[in-house]
Amino acid sequence: MRLNLPPAGAAKAYQLGLFAILVSCASVGCGGDYCLIINSNPGGTVNTNLSCPTAKPTGNLAFTFGSSFTPSESAPLRTHVFVTLRGIDASAAMLGSEVPVWQELVPRLSDRPVQVDLTAPAARSCESGPLGWAAVPAGVYRELRLRLAPNPSLFRAEATAPPLEESACGVNLFDCLIPPNATAQPLTWDDPSEVVIAPERIQDGLIRVLPETSVQVSVALDPRSSLTLAADHALRLTPLFSASVQSECSPSE
Repeated sequence: MRLNLPPAGAAKAYQLGLFAILVSCASVGCGGDYCLIINSNPGGTVNTNLSCPTAKPTGNLAFTFGSSFTPSESAPLRTHVFVTLRGIDASAAMLGSEVPVWQELVPRLSDRPVQVDLTAPAARSCESGPLGWAAVPAGVYRELRLRLAPNPSLFRAEATAPPLEESACGVNLFDCLIPPNATAQPLTWDDPSEVVIAPERIQDGLIRVLPETSVQVSVALDPRSSLTLAADHALRLTPLFSASVQSECSPSE
């Protein structure tokens, strides 16, 4: 705030003008983040510059997870792949930029990771999934990044508190493959911290979130993903994901 004090003869006009400005600001609901510049000239007039920030438009986004393989009665899907997510990001469509600018889509995962089954049956259209609906900035996104919580017994020498109260993989195991009638096998990845889903693996190459709309993104594990034996008796998964988009959903679904 900058005040240029008027001469005594214009003090009354100045006070009245300032009072009117404060009443006006209260009526339009300006918060603490605004600019107010007051200039008073010797003629007794008061000039102001008052600007309020505009809220960025948002839409709603929900994620579901499963396999792109459709099981049948003759060939049921008996193996399960569980992973623990500590974040999901998307890169905005930035023309002329080779470095992705990541937007966090489910902030609560950083404090409360969630374990998902990548071999679960396909979700219903517009289903909210295990993460529920989240408000995200409206825009066009071209890449997805799944941030993983790696198994601490494999990647960390020191003991750490598990991020999950209960895991389908067992105690102190966050990512695993569970074969039929067998115990969980720990999983590791080419990059233990994240998996990126490229635009060519996303339906139409992008995810468009319009203001005040709701979009469901279904992330599917491709059965052509490779599985090899890694060190420390873990299985190394090189996942191949695809993502389909369902728009015009209702967050209540």
